[in-house]
Amino acid sequence: MSNMKKIIICTFILLILFSCKTLSNQLGPPSASPSGPRTIILNGNKISKDKVGGFVSWYCKDYVYGGKVLVEVGYFGDFSQPNLGFILYDGGFSGEKSHYARQGLNHRWNWGPNGSDYAFIVKPDATGLYYDFTTVPNGESTKAMQVYKCFQR
Repeated sequence: MSNMKKIIICTFILLILFSCKTLSNQLGPPSASPSGPRTIILNGNKISKDKVGGFVSWYCKDYVYGGKVLVEVGYFGDFSQPNLGFILYDGGFSGEKSHYARQGLNHRWNWGPNGSDYAFIVKPDATGLYYDFTTVPNGESTKAMQVYKCFQR
């Protein structure tokens, strides 16, 4: 194969790869609404980012392998409810409301039937830690069940 043909084929492949990357960046985070402002569903209720002053969030992937978004945690930009946050499952737009708090340098979300059955912490180095306290006796500590690498949106 001539050098000219190789250059044309390589250029064509690079154009395809770059156009796919650009398209995925333009799609943005998942939303319950196909158009307009991002909308998420928490506990069955639709919440538009315009109604809550926007979303401040982190999307998290497997710490070692990366891959797809596994969880997104965040809070609302409207500080009239400063302790209200959310957790979205499976890289989608639906999840649950949670209690949000800034604890020192860490961001922490608690949720579940009793309000603190589960916890997710994002540390300053963007490490995400998931805790399940449903099987831990009261007063005892536990280690994180899963570790994630998080990125702020």
